[in-house]
Amino acid sequence: MKLHIQPEPEPDTRPIQIRVSGRYLLPGGIEHVCETRSLSLSTIEVLAPESGLLGDPVTLYLDDVGPVAGAIHTISPDGFTLAVEVGPERRARFAARLDWLASQVSGRTDQRSDPRIVPTQRTVEVRCADGRVLPGTIIDLSMTGAAIAAPDRPAVGEAVTVGKRRATVVRQLESGFAVLFKLPFRPETFGRHVVL
Repeated sequence: MKLHIQPEPEPDTRPIQIRVSGRYLLPGGIEHVCETRSLSLSTIEVLAPESGLLGDPVTLYLDDVGPVAGAIHTISPDGFTLAVEVGPERRARFAARLDWLASQVSGRTDQRSDPRIVPTQRTVEVRCADGRVLPGTIIDLSMTGAAIAAPDRPAVGEAVTVGKRRATVVRQLESGFAVLFKLPFRPETFGRHVVL
């Protein structure tokens, strides 16, 4: 008698069941809002109002992940599945983001789990969605976010630009606020010399 054992999925293809908001661009420049149902390095299930056609190229812009390109692999009544097409460098960054998202889902870590540093250049400008520009001072910094002292505090959930990095406000602090970067720093570019 032979036993048939299902092989474990490869780590990079195992999907994370998580809702991530974003938007997507169909051929012809039509943009829609969307939300993911699951993500992996090879496929992303997208809940979307319009799906396009099988094989259509699509670019997803996902909060906390960034842009992901691919083609429509399957169509469902409430969206589509994207076959991810990324180059080696982008794939490594995408894998790092998926690992971070998986750790958030499993509760392995919190938003302050990354090692934090105080950069040499601490002065930074924060641009708010309504056009305000706030002078700020970096309290500390990690590869995924920063704590910023500022005279005014944007609302939690507000999209801001810290220096040149896009981010989302995730916490209010007594003397300022904390942000999560849309794209984390790569380990090889992160250090006290970083300028936001």
